[in-house]
Amino acid sequence: MNANTEQLIWYSIMIILVAWIGGIIPIRYRKNKLIIHLFISFGAGILLGAAFLHMIPDASEYIGSKLGVPLLIGFLTLYILEKFVMVHPCPAESCEYHTVGQAAFIGLSVHSLITGLALGAGIMVPRLGFVVFLAILLHKLPASLSLSSLLIKEEYATGKILLIIFAFSVMVPTGAFITYLFIQHTTHAVVGTLIAFSGGTFLHISADDLLPEVHHHGQGRIGRLFAFFAGLAIIWLVTFLR
Repeated sequence: MNANTEQLIWYSIMIILVAWIGGIIPIRYRKNKLIIHLFISFGAGILLGAAFLHMIPDASEYIGSKLGVPLLIGFLTLYILEKFVMVHPCPAESCEYHTVGQAAFIGLSVHSLITGLALGAGIMVPRLGFVVFLAILLHKLPASLSLSSLLIKEEYATGKILLIIFAFSVMVPTGAFITYLFIQHTTHAVVGTLIAFSGGTFLHISADDLLPEVHHHGQGRIGRLFAFFAGLAIIWLVTFLR
């Protein structure tokens, strides 16, 4: 087993655990809306920073000015999936729920499979894997919180909720390992294209799903703004570890 494979296994285990924690919290305790809003704002900073400060620059080293097309395709892929194919539940209180229950699970799972692509591609680039892992980890908790809360609202049995959360938790590792196994013996151009595509998906998640949460809801807006900049700052500090 090489170092990249071992690293990907450990990252996958951590992502699954965090997804489980996020899914169990609404079951065991009443949801603290303030904390969830802070998580979402923090996650927006992490994903936006990961895309602009790491993924796009790294992709440019592999494919140069050609990164624009896969970046745009990645952004539009999630946009079309979420807005026209399978709309997933967002954590914001003002979000309209177009799908519930199992349909919401399908939407979030497709979303996670695509996000897993970023981890599988990022693990092939020195130090980028950790940045992508951190971004996914911090996004996974509010996503899992949201899905579990929706299932509770729809009066799903606890056993069924746990089963759905388990299936949801393994989607990112599944996408990551499929991508990683595919690109191990491929060219730098393919790796760069996949990283740019993944950067586009991160831009969509942060800009469309999470960033609006920072300025929504009058109460606590300053705290959410600080949480957003804290996420950006952490990703910026990681650049000095490269």
